[in-house]
Amino acid sequence: MNIVKFKTIEVLHSWNQYLNEGNLSGILRLYHKSCVMMPTFSVEILSEQKQIKEYFEKVIEEQKASVELQHDSILEDEVSENIFILTGKYFFYLGADKKVPARFTFLIDPLSENPIKHHHSSQMMKT
Repeated sequence: MNIVKFKTIEVLHSWNQYLNEGNLSGILRLYHKSCVMMPTFSVEILSEQKQIKEYFEKVIEEQKASVELQHDSILEDEVSENIFILTGKYFFYLGADKKVPARFTFLIDPLSENPIKHHHSSQMMKT
């Protein structure tokens, strides 16, 4: 397996682990300083580190969120040299009783210290 490709999946697994542990500093280190984030539980488009931090503070501390990746849904594509897009589905658990299905897209530079360049996540609604 290509080592760069392996690192791409590791970024996603680290993001998942940090969120589930409530590790705010760990999750924030993954986001590049120029990252744009379209989060699951906000209508705002976040383009500043401070905004991303405030979002995750709310999700982790107030909503007591955790996440479960749906591994069989994850697709990975190299869009340019060492830039990958990961798409898939996950479930957010808010508190003890709310399960929210969502889909995600991460744009990742696995060679960067702060590899997440873009993150979009949206709730999936039944139609």
